[in-house]
Amino acid sequence: MTKMRSGPYVWVTWLAKLMAGEVQCHWAAWFRTHYMGFDKAPSDFQQAAWIVAHNQCLDELCRECEDLPAMFKEDQNQFRVTRKSGLVVSGKPDLITLDENGRAMVYDIKTGVPRHSDIIQVMLYMLLLPYGSPLYKGKKLNGCLVYKNGERSEIPASAIDTEFQDRVTYFLNLLEAKEAPRRSPSIAECRYCDLTLADCPDKTSISDGESDSEEMPF
Repeated sequence: MTKMRSGPYVWVTWLAKLMAGEVQCHWAAWFRTHYMGFDKAPSDFQQAAWIVAHNQCLDELCRECEDLPAMFKEDQNQFRVTRKSGLVVSGKPDLITLDENGRAMVYDIKTGVPRHSDIIQVMLYMLLLPYGSPLYKGKKLNGCLVYKNGERSEIPASAIDTEFQDRVTYFLNLLEAKEAPRRSPSIAECRYCDLTLADCPDKTSISDGESDSEEMPF
């Protein structure tokens, strides 16, 4: 049953997609921030296949890093950061390693098509971990995206600059606002949104083969 959260809560993956423009309906992101327990629409996403592919990539990466002094996987990396307003941001990087000099590297594994939100997600980890875990307090973290095909994209600590922090602040302010933004339903986005008509009466869809357009008269 849909109910309001005790306080606004944001998961890093939601925030990354919003910042990247991959989620254009700000209302949906705002709703997830303020509400919980809602029914989710069925999805054709192959969860089991994704888990197997992801776990294989993570295992291979761990084997590669096993000679480093310290290595922390998934649940060991979960963190929560609370703003002065009370909004909580939470995340869980796939892997974090420490080298002989104590330098930290944040890894995140992606098994799908590369997206801009992948990079932003890792940058958010790099920004927030020093505030969410005593182990990284005061550290400048580097980041690395690892894709299933072996491609990698490294992100230097210098990427976490004042401009990026300002962008994060802007979107967090948007999500924690008391007043909901206007809904902006579209077929392209609604078809992948897990919210149902019960919570979003403006949700729209067109079945395969259907069209709401008319034939041109010329």
